[in-house]
Amino acid sequence: MTLDSSTRVAPASPVGVAPRPGLRIRPYRTDDRGAIRQICTDTAWLGGPGGAHIPDDWLWAEFWTRCFTDGEPEHTWVVECAIDTRVVGYLSGTVDSRRAEHYTRALLPGIVRRIWRDRLWLRPGPRRALLGMLASLLRGDMRLPRGVAAAYPATFHFNLLPEVRGQGIGTRLFRTFEEEMRRLGVPGLHMQSVDVNPGWRSSAGVRHTRFAMSSRSRSLC
Repeated sequence: MTLDSSTRVAPASPVGVAPRPGLRIRPYRTDDRGAIRQICTDTAWLGGPGGAHIPDDWLWAEFWTRCFTDGEPEHTWVVECAIDTRVVGYLSGTVDSRRAEHYTRALLPGIVRRIWRDRLWLRPGPRRALLGMLASLLRGDMRLPRGVAAAYPATFHFNLLPEVRGQGIGTRLFRTFEEEMRRLGVPGLHMQSVDVNPGWRSSAGVRHTRFAMSSRSRSLC
């Protein structure tokens, strides 16, 4: 998706203003970190719990969220219930995916130590998940097509708990991120999803954006 000043989009909700009664979008605070990691694991596989598809809750959250919440916290927003202040969703982004990848590579020694300490390879479920993740990395399933990172450097990761889906909050989260990237002068952004997720392409958030498919590869899950 190209970001330019001539493209008109629906305005994002002002930060801290509720997009609908009972929910509001606000900037990330450090005390949201645990809630984001929990939501990440609670929605790890096609919007539901990861189960046998992920090797370990800590590893999954570490890999998918820490580069954003710790490395670039200024580009994370959360969805908060106005009544009880629970965090029920989030969007974490980066102005340049190569920055996030570099940060994540620095986490690998700690991830390996966790695998070794907990002997995850000795348990059938985690072992299958770890082997699947390793095979995916070796195949380059998440590798961007040539030129995408330079032309569309920004990317994001978001999750919502089931109780707040279908209410337009995902679209507003994305608009908040999109407007911030435009303000910063970022030329474009990209997104990635697994092809076994039947709902991502038909979701309201994707339908109301201007993403175009640049490549597709079959996931071996």
